[in-house]
Amino acid sequence: MSPYALIAGAVLGAGLALLLRELLPAPPDLGAVLQRIDAEPERHTPGPPAEAQPWWERAGATAAQRFATVLRLPLRDLDLVGQSPGNFVAGKTGLAVGGLLLPSLLTAILVLGGWDLGITVPALTGPAVAAAGWFVPDLALRDKAKRAREEATIAVTAYMELVAMERASDAGAADALERPADVADGWVFQRIQQALRRARLDREPPWEALRALARDTGVTAAEDIADIVSISGRDGAAIYETLRARAESLAGELAAAEQARANAATESMAVPVTLLSMVLLAYFAFPALIRMFLM
Repeated sequence: MSPYALIAGAVLGAGLALLLRELLPAPPDLGAVLQRIDAEPERHTPGPPAEAQPWWERAGATAAQRFATVLRLPLRDLDLVGQSPGNFVAGKTGLAVGGLLLPSLLTAILVLGGWDLGITVPALTGPAVAAAGWFVPDLALRDKAKRAREEATIAVTAYMELVAMERASDAGAADALERPADVADGWVFQRIQQALRRARLDREPPWEALRALARDTGVTAAEDIADIVSISGRDGAAIYETLRARAESLAGELAAAEQARANAATESMAVPVTLLSMVLLAYFAFPALIRMFLM
């Protein structure tokens, strides 16, 4: 076999492996999670100045601003996962250009190996691979944002329980929202702290800050807290039972969603297990069948 064919196969396999790595969700890093829990509270630091950013990220930011209406970037998902629009656009552009050039590169290697495929194959497959590369970051971002919203919903459910305890101890509506936000240093609680601090500086009710946070992140549980506590702020109603009931409902919904994912993962294992059983059965039955046919 020609060495150029081997090189072409290796390059194609590496490209497919990288594509699958972007599409498949990565398993959670338990060590990193425990380290974040035990770490000291992080101080918010501004991002690097534009001059310190890589040139491709600066070019992506310029394109994101100039062609904002055409690109229609998912800004809410980008803000939720902490990725800049410039970095996102640069990644999409890099994958698209790489996908456009990959068929031509493979064709050139095959031509050097003696296989003349002509210009039709790269001309047809190049744009298709480029289009696939352009949309791969969107799929990856959607998956990351979905996992981030699930994590945020779990944190907001715990925050709701703490708010209910504060209201049970006769704390005011504003204090009941602000005090529980300071007990944890996770990224969700940091976002809540920033929203409440901004509302205090703007002299707005704290529940309006939670509504704005729900709109910015897509976590509807934060808006539920705002709706319930705003009734207490206006009418002085006792909302302890309402908050606890909503928190229990959210916990039940999260448990049901987790159970559904576990069931789906279990069902997806049925096909490979069945195929493996059939292969093993054929492997052990093959000698006996051959002996029976040859007799």
